[in-house]
Amino acid sequence: MLPVLKLGAKGDAVRLMKALMKYGDTGGVFDAALEEFVKRWQEDRGLAADGVVGRQSWQRLLQDSLGIQPEGDAPRRGIKPLDFKQYDPRWAGVIYSSHGDAKQTIKTSGCGPTAMADIVAAAKDETATPPALAQKAVAWGDRTYRSGTAWRFFEHAAKEYGFGSFEKSAALNRLQSCLDGGGWAVASMGKGYWTKGGHYICVWKIEDGWVYAHDPASSKRTRQRKEQFMKERKMFFLFKE
Repeated sequence: MLPVLKLGAKGDAVRLMKALMKYGDTGGVFDAALEEFVKRWQEDRGLAADGVVGRQSWQRLLQDSLGIQPEGDAPRRGIKPLDFKQYDPRWAGVIYSSHGDAKQTIKTSGCGPTAMADIVAAAKDETATPPALAQKAVAWGDRTYRSGTAWRFFEHAAKEYGFGSFEKSAALNRLQSCLDGGGWAVASMGKGYWTKGGHYICVWKIEDGWVYAHDPASSKRTRQRKEQFMKERKMFFLFKE
């Protein structure tokens, strides 16, 4: 099995990857310049442009080298979600409260609308933003008194923006099926890697044993081992066209 390669990797597998990509430097080091090259290569081929060469990237590299076109019935990937942050100064201080509490802001409790905005802005309405989604959550009665956003908000958002399919599930196979079918997902997470309490994240890929997500509260937390992720997850909210 070919190894997963990312920034900092070294060895013959890196040399092989460079040769297949027709990258000028033939050394065995995966540096920052190579990472940017990989991201552009992935984007050109409709892959998740994360700079990590995993199973799908290796498969496409080998297909390209042999002149094989990707199979028409291969899993289709949806548009990659945006990556809004709760702490963005444009809206961090905007009140997000059902009762006008100035301490309840998008920065402190707006992970639900922010994660949903990632999907809506990429798939349905490019003008969507976290405060716009937060405003709708309050209007729909989905902003709880103390604990953030109610789960029902995501079903309401699916109807509001015209997603053809919405599903609520805690099963990994349903999450995988949604993502492989070109859909999008928000996950409600419990205490652990992503949060000390409760939190929503936007999941966009599962590959090589890792779950990749946009975290509304952090630019550093980006992925988690699948086994641990499933221990900490509470529920998935799945959206398809």
